[in-house]
Parts: sequence; C-alpha cells; structure tokens
Amino acid sequence: MIWPNNKDFAFSIIDDTDNATISNIKPVYDLLKKHKIFITKTVWIYPPKNSFTGETLKDPDYIKYVKDLKSQGFEIQLHNIGSGDFSRDEILKGLEYFKSVFDHYPSMQINHSTNSDNLYWGYKRYGSILKNIIKFLFNNKRSFYGDVVSSPYFWGDYSKKHIKYIRNRVFNGINTLKYDPKMPYKEKNKPYSNYWFSSSDGHTLNEFNQLLSPKNINKLKRQKGLCLIYTHFSSGFVDTEGNLDKTFKENIEFLSKQNAWIAPASEILDYLNKRNEIEYINDFYKNILDIKWLFNRIIKKIRYKL
Repeated sequence: MIWPNNKDFAFSIIDDTDNATISNIKPVYDLLKKHKIFITKTVWIYPPKNSFTGETLKDPDYIKYVKDLKSQGFEIQLHNIGSGDFSRDEILKGLEYFKSVFDHYPSMQINHSTNSDNLYWGYKRYGSILKNIIKFLFNNKRSFYGDVVSSPYFWGDYSKKHIKYIRNRVFNGINTLKYDPKMPYKEKNKPYSNYWFSSSDGHTLNEFNQLLSPKNINKLKRQKGLCLIYTHFSSGFVDTEGNLDKTFKENIEFLSKQNAWIAPASEILDYLNKRNEIEYINDFYKNILDIKWLFNRIIKKIRYKL
C-alpha cells in the first residue's frame, strides 16, 4: 500500500468509552498528544442504564475535556448514545445533542455490547455460513433492532444519513489490512448502513501491549500495512495513582519515532475508500472474513485463557 507523504505504514486507534472517566484516561491522552498521535475517541451521550460505568456528555466537566481533545486534533465519534437499550426518540435526540456539542453529527458508530439498538449486530454481522450456524445454535436468543423498521429501537434511517463507517470484525494481528484488504466496503443486504471496516484487537492493556510491541511495529513497517487498533484505555492503562503503564508508554514512544502516517480512524478510512476498486463485497468475501475471524477468536481464547 502506498501511504501519503511516502510514509512506511498507517496507524490509528479507536478508544472504546466503556467505563472511561477523565481520571482514568487523561494520562493516556496526554502521552498521545505529547507524541502527536491523534486518534479516535468514542463517547456516550447518556449515563449507562446497566452495569457499565463511565462519564458521558451529560457531565459538564467531561464535555469540556472531550471538546478540548477535539480542539487538539483528536477525533470524537459514537459508541451508541449510551450503554443499555435506548428508544428511537432517545437516539435521535442524542444525535442532535452530539451535534450541539461538536457542531457536526458523528460519522462513525461502534456498536456497544448487547444494546438492542445496535445496527446489524448479532448473527446479522456475518456472511451466510456463520449467520445460519449462529441462528441454528442459539435460536436468536439475543436480537438487535437498530436496523428493524418496526422496532422501537430503529434508527437505521438516521444511521444511513449521518454514519459513514461502522466497525465489525476484530483480528489478532497488527496489520488490519492483511485480514480485510477490501475495507471499507458496503453490503447490499444492509441498506441502513454505509461502509463497514475491521480492526485489530487491543481490547485490554495486555493485548494492546503485545500487539503494539516494537517487533510487531517493525513487521507492520516491512509490510507497508495499516494497524487500526480497537481498545479500551480505561482498562488498566492508568493505575489508581494516575501512572501510565510502563510498557505502553515505551511502545508509544517507539511508535512515535517511526515514519508512520498516524491519523484519526475516519481520515485513514476515507483514504482507503478513495482507492478502493469495489464498493460492495459479496457473500464469498464475507464468509472468508468469518473464517479468519473465527480462527482468530479461538487463538485468542487459548492465548489469554478466556
């Protein structure tokens, strides 16, 4: 892949807002700002309705902090409007609230956990083979309705209007494009979405540090690839005394010294989008992605004893 300004590889992070507070993420963003690593942070509009915690755009201090991040160059995107089940009316008001805070609608949606208002989630995420297996084994025990017109959770029409990118599969390796070379893409059986993309799995501190080791960064450089990491900076990157994890800090400092194109996720996806030769993927490609994804999930469970 040829990257802008003859950079050796491309890199970004999407930070999931689960359980995030100013105190448990600020040292991370201070470090990223220091090294000019401007990435994508997701937010919630409303306080969680379930067991998840975290500050939201209903907290004045948090709004001020997140707006400051945006002014510095960080990208702010959506992780649903909150944790729990939200009605269409709540969602549409939440989107307008997001716009009132940031002067634009979100262009990226990261489906959260078991929210009923998730878009094309559960078995609907996958190609025909894995979709039918999941439906048979689990009998649709958990359904998602953000794309179902008759549902009180439907907001697919507004997603189509405002949300350009939605995340789907995650993979273990550092070169995200190696797993999903056609991303971002559209799917014909998902009319209320625009483009879909994959990410590399840095879910927790341990996974992030192993993924972003100097050895893997050098590998990514040789492959001239893209690493789009999905993570949770609230998950132990900062200890109870406000100190950053040592290995994380070292890995970020090593990354900052590379000839890398580091940018918010949507900027990199826009670049890929302009270069893509196809817009829609077929079911064969989705099934191949599912096989890779399933293999990666099995390896992860063995590696981390989940």
